[in-house]
Order: sequence, then structure tokens, then C-alpha cells
Amino acid sequence: MPHIVGERHYRVAQEIRKTLAFYEDLKDIIAMLGLEELSQDDRKIVNRARKIERFLTQPFFTTEQFTDMQGKMVALDEAITGFERILNDEFSDYPEKSLYMIGNIDEAKKE
Repeated sequence: MPHIVGERHYRVAQEIRKTLAFYEDLKDIIAMLGLEELSQDDRKIVNRARKIERFLTQPFFTTEQFTDMQGKMVALDEAITGFERILNDEFSDYPEKSLYMIGNIDEAKKE
């Protein structure tokens, strides 16, 4: 697949899939025992996965009239960069909501 989408895109996409799958596997444990019972490393992965999920949201131009949110267009390279930065924990001290319904990753606000 890297020969179709490019090495960087493929590598980042695979890491995102791995992170989200690991989080999915932990959801039952989190529901029963709570996040506190996970190891520090597992909590970091969960934190990353939840931020990835939020970053996957995007305000659409077609829904502007219903949401009062301006639509955003994010270039593929900018999206890949954003995911790389999340995977590298650059946003570990940002709240999840700062990545929700934004465009470029630089729109995330540390609150």
C-alpha cells in the first residue's frame, strides 16, 4: 500500500489504526475498572486515541446553516502532520475538546 499513498501516509495511518484498535480493546476494562487501573503507558495510548478520535471530526461546509460552524478544509499533508503530532504526544497536556471540530491541528487551543 505505501506505493499508492506514500510511505509517510501509510506509516501514520497504520500507527493510528493500531492506537485506535488498542483503545477499543481497553474500553471494556475502562468501563469496569476505570481509567485509573490502567498502566501509565496504557493511559497514554488511551489519551492519544481519544485525541485522534476528536481530531477526526471536521466542520463541513454543507452543514454550516445547521451548526453555525464555518466549514473547514484540511489538506492531506496537514492532516497527516496533525496526526503525527498527536502520536508524538505534542498535545498530551491539551484537553480532548481542543481537537474537536477544528481544521488544521494548529487551531487546537491549550485551555
